[in-house]
Amino acid sequence: MSNQTKFTSGFLKMHNDKGLEGVFSTLGAGCYSLTLHGKPLILQPKDVETYLSSPQFFGKTLGRVAGRIPETIHIIDEDYKVLADKKGICLHGGELESLSFRNFKSEVFPNKDEDSIVFVYVSPDGECGFPGNLEVRITYAMPRTENALIITQEFRTTKETWVSLSNHIYWNFFGDENVNDYTLMVNAGHYGVFKKGTQLVVDEAAVPECLDFQTPALLKEKLDRIEKEIPEIGTLDHAFRFHTAAHDEPQVVLESKDLRLECRTDYNGLNLYVDTSMTDVEFANRPGLKKRRAIAIEPQLFPTDSKLVVPGITYKHVIRYDIKTK
Repeated sequence: MSNQTKFTSGFLKMHNDKGLEGVFSTLGAGCYSLTLHGKPLILQPKDVETYLSSPQFFGKTLGRVAGRIPETIHIIDEDYKVLADKKGICLHGGELESLSFRNFKSEVFPNKDEDSIVFVYVSPDGECGFPGNLEVRITYAMPRTENALIITQEFRTTKETWVSLSNHIYWNFFGDENVNDYTLMVNAGHYGVFKKGTQLVVDEAAVPECLDFQTPALLKEKLDRIEKEIPEIGTLDHAFRFHTAAHDEPQVVLESKDLRLECRTDYNGLNLYVDTSMTDVEFANRPGLKKRRAIAIEPQLFPTDSKLVVPGITYKHVIRYDIKTK
């Protein structure tokens, strides 16, 4: 693949009985659109080709390893060089060569309690430099009587390798101009510390005040402080370790005047990214969206933890988003 590649995808629809509807893509096992009673919940590029080819990973599955890792990884007794940029950083498993830009096989499974779509892709040994054939199975499900999107991520490998999947949905409710007036709660007291001059996480520490969302905080106030106190990043683009990994209470709560989004997951951490990239993308939600136009909630393994997986085991993680109107 290259930047000149013209990506193609099949699209599949799914809806429940409560007004929630989604469109999902075989390219990257992604979520292209998600609406409630016809109103958008996530950023949906107006041009399909932009969605397919954008390096902003709109709504796509991330992997083999979500986040940033060094270009050389050590597994058992060998070093492997993975696909990286000029600075020696591998982003989301290889950017435009990663799982986000591979076509998955798909199948729809309707039943009386929920509909689901299953995407399957086998990443061959050596793809983007990672060892082992990796079978990835991504399931999106919508309960019929609850407004929830449930993402199940499963995988198996034929060799010891590194894996940490995630999803890159950008949340923006009902076409709001930005997320400044949203409040955010994150059940996390520690965050990932960057290697100087990069966004490669090499350590963890207690969250500073500008990154402390343990009690609900207005995003504008925090983002303004981040711009001043962490100017080299200039936005919220940080990894957090949850206090606990469980399904009974939400680890993340995002609220606007209209909606409350609760995220539950068995991952032990996540990355949060508020999009301030200013890329010239027109969205179906609302034309002209620019600074702070959405927030990506990306549950994943905390970056400093082991990503080593071994043959003979099926690994599984679940991300659940509950959407509640006010």
